Amino acid sequence: MNNFNVAQSIAPNSAQTQHIKGGNSQKLKVVTFNYLPSAYKFATDWIRENGHDHILAVTSPGIKTRATPSYQDVLAMVDKNVSAIATSKMKSVLTPILHQLKPDIVLCFTFAHRLDAELCQIPKYGVVNIHPSVLPAYRGPNPLRQFYDGANVFGATAHRIADDYDTGDILSVESAEMPAIITQNISLEWGNLIKKAIANGMERAISGKPGIIQDHTHATYASPFVDEEKWVNLNEPSRMVLCKTLGLNLAGGLAKTTIQGQVYKIHSAHHVSSDTTVSAGTVIKQNNGIYQVATADGIVKLVTEPFNPNKQYSHVLPFSALFGQPANAEQVLLSAQGASGR
Repeated sequence: MNNFNVAQSIAPNSAQTQHIKGGNSQKLKVVTFNYLPSAYKFATDWIRENGHDHILAVTSPGIKTRATPSYQDVLAMVDKNVSAIATSKMKSVLTPILHQLKPDIVLCFTFAHRLDAELCQIPKYGVVNIHPSVLPAYRGPNPLRQFYDGANVFGATAHRIADDYDTGDILSVESAEMPAIITQNISLEWGNLIKKAIANGMERAISGKPGIIQDHTHATYASPFVDEEKWVNLNEPSRMVLCKTLGLNLAGGLAKTTIQGQVYKIHSAHHVSSDTTVSAGTVIKQNNGIYQVATADGIVKLVTEPFNPNKQYSHVLPFSALFGQPANAEQVLLSAQGASGR
């Protein structure tokens, strides 16, 4: 793992904290912590929309057990007028920098490192972390399990940092009921909930309002998907086929299944009908990689390609879909055919 511990771009804004005209809101000095480009965009959108000053973008190649190579994509997104640093050394490198910069607040959304009490006490308004689930459910590194499991609700939470991951006091929680029929477009609604959690959580932190203590008795942990979980079983009900496909593909294009004895990568799954007259696993029709297949309680449309064990798949509808437009099965197929593994 590359231990990249130098500043990537040194050109900080010189603007000082000041009042924005026409209101009582302050122009704050904000530091961001992200390793996913989409999370970085959420954070910087909030900064821009509220007229704050982005003084430092922090990212990291991760830790030995959780490498985060997408940090390089984050660095490529940083505006030339914003300083950036990629480091895995929180104590010796990052903490002294923050002491020097004296930020007003830190917005953390996707970061592999634990932030200790000293670092969290540096910003005037502390550190706000965004966890894209309805805490205390689905704590941990894989909140995409809320979709995989077909949880009753999905959403996002803004919370304070505590000793253990995702356990701090809640500043804002935004949620919606999981629909009976899962579609690709649920990611758009999820994106809106994340934006609301950021906006409301940051407002609460800046106003000095206390958070709500999490009920740890209702906590669940979301571990990474293991190999056997990456198989979608067509003998299950349609809802579980849709849920598992979405959760796995948002996690990195992981969904696969067996159709007529051949293994396929599933790019997306779509509800067709609740027809139960056909045995589960039966192929109703197929055309250019799009299959209509019977499940335990209906028919689904699967956008596929033959699975290649030597190919490193990337998700066709990645986190960037949170900013895009609804996609139908044919659009997904075109995207899949043009996608290259990375």
